Amino acid sequence: MAAYPRNDSWCDDYALKEDLTKYVRQEVKEAVGKELAGPGQLLGYRALHIKIRQEHLLNVPRDLVYAIMQEIDPEGLESRAVGIKKKKKKQCFTTRGPNWVHSVDGHNKVMGFQTDTFPLAIYGSIDTASRKLLWLCIWTNNREPRLIGRWYLEYLYENKVIPSYLRMDRGTETGVMATMHAFLRQHHGDMDPAETVIYGPSTANQIERWCRELHERLEKFYKEKLRWLKDQNHYNPQNETDRILLALVMIPLLQKELDTFKDTIWNSHRIGLQKDTMLPGGVPDHIYNFPGEYGLEESGWIVSEEQLEEVATHSGVLEIDDDFLNARFRAECERLIPKTEEITHEDCVDAFLFLKAHFILPQ
Repeated sequence: MAAYPRNDSWCDDYALKEDLTKYVRQEVKEAVGKELAGPGQLLGYRALHIKIRQEHLLNVPRDLVYAIMQEIDPEGLESRAVGIKKKKKKQCFTTRGPNWVHSVDGHNKVMGFQTDTFPLAIYGSIDTASRKLLWLCIWTNNREPRLIGRWYLEYLYENKVIPSYLRMDRGTETGVMATMHAFLRQHHGDMDPAETVIYGPSTANQIERWCRELHERLEKFYKEKLRWLKDQNHYNPQNETDRILLALVMIPLLQKELDTFKDTIWNSHRIGLQKDTMLPGGVPDHIYNFPGEYGLEESGWIVSEEQLEEVATHSGVLEIDDDFLNARFRAECERLIPKTEEITHEDCVDAFLFLKAHFILPQ
């Protein structure tokens, strides 16, 4: 292979180096500023650094992101610093490896805790070994058993691997999903299918920790907007039209935010060793994909397309309507705002107000 001479003369051009530094810094400053204007304002500098690298494709050192955050929003940066807090002793988790246990649970803080103020309910699943978030869905409620079963089946269709155990609350909303899991696990012959479903309270469910992180890093930003609409009497939680219009605006936006948070922030962040667990430290995505490097082993089971089609037929979960709007209602909304999926955090409040002012209820 021919050797090409390296031209290092630019290294001595201090003016050029200074110009390049200013250019890169300005790009990073613009990216950080954009994130701090949205839900990124709830992220610490480590998490924001990951998002800048992956979402904005700026391969810059973490110190530069920290310095720019310090320059733009010093008070916010300080408020997000890690403090000394007393924590309750948690249950000690042990596991064989990825896909040994998946925890599933609902999350209702965006709804206004248990008051059902806003029609925005989240349901999701986490792999307890790697702490990788597997799927997250937001809808007008998370109490419909067949809808939750559908989300679980869609995940299995995409990955073709089922966990050895599924851990969940013992609630009416989990019945279909639990039955589907046991039905599919009967094909593997390693244990009684009924024993592959573990019931336990949410406080003992490992997805709870992620729910707290979600609330701190994303939901607070949007709850301020939602509270403003309610406090200014623009939104009436008792009015069904208001609820549906709010869901139309917020659900596509929050689903995109959840996907970004799952893939870019949570699954890419580094988890340190925790004294209350016997789980390895590391990046959730890496632990999940390379368990052998952490003393773990892959513990899931293959499911075939035919098996999934069989459980889909018996459960009927794919037949459930996946739209919370009827056709005439949606048509009127799309007449006013044709592409609601393009609404951003900057204009979601205005979009709701516009829809409410101009919407004509279909007869």
